Amino acid sequence: MDRSGTLATVTVSTVDASETMTPLSVALVSHDGASPPSLGPLHPRVTGNLATVRSTDDVVVCYSDTPAADVVGLYRNLGTDMPAVLVAARRFDERDVITAFDYGATSYMVLTQTPEDALVGAAITTARGECCLSPLAATTLLRRVHRATYAGPCESVHTDSLTPRERQIMELLVTGNTIAEIADHLTLAGKTVRNKLTRIYAKLQVRGQSEAILLWLRDQRPLAAGIHPA
Repeated sequence: MDRSGTLATVTVSTVDASETMTPLSVALVSHDGASPPSLGPLHPRVTGNLATVRSTDDVVVCYSDTPAADVVGLYRNLGTDMPAVLVAARRFDERDVITAFDYGATSYMVLTQTPEDALVGAAITTARGECCLSPLAATTLLRRVHRATYAGPCESVHTDSLTPRERQIMELLVTGNTIAEIADHLTLAGKTVRNKLTRIYAKLQVRGQSEAILLWLRDQRPLAAGIHPA
């Protein structure tokens, strides 16, 4: 959910490493130096220092027990220039899933329920700007959507503060389009789309993509029924 991948594109990838035509630049954030053996074909650059992750990397894999802290650090270091992020969590923590997506994670795999050979495919898919979620992560995000959708009246900011172009971007984002696809559809540069998303998040007073999508879904329910929010 902040950057590439949305609730509408919940998948678990089975792509094989041989399908990639060009080598990927993969940064593996691992503070104890450990690396999932299955990522070997992608030749990841293992680092415990977030400052060494580059905006030009194709995908960052955050590998730890509570990897959301690294996603937050990457966002603070790189902002909208942050590469696609695949979280490879060694254990499940619901709050970690939410925080990771609030700060721009693209995919979230809980390794206790992810086949060893699926991780390399998830990294490749994430590098393409698509979302991969293991069942526990998907369930966590869907529960959050349901809680927000059926919550009582709220005093928060409404999406009618967005410009027509910003609304176009949100509509494409919510329906599962990646940043690259939004850019192609609107004939914009990818960086322009990221910058516009940053402005959208500021207007909506949210921290990232997942919160923006939840707010959008909440506002579109009354609009679809012909009832405009007060």
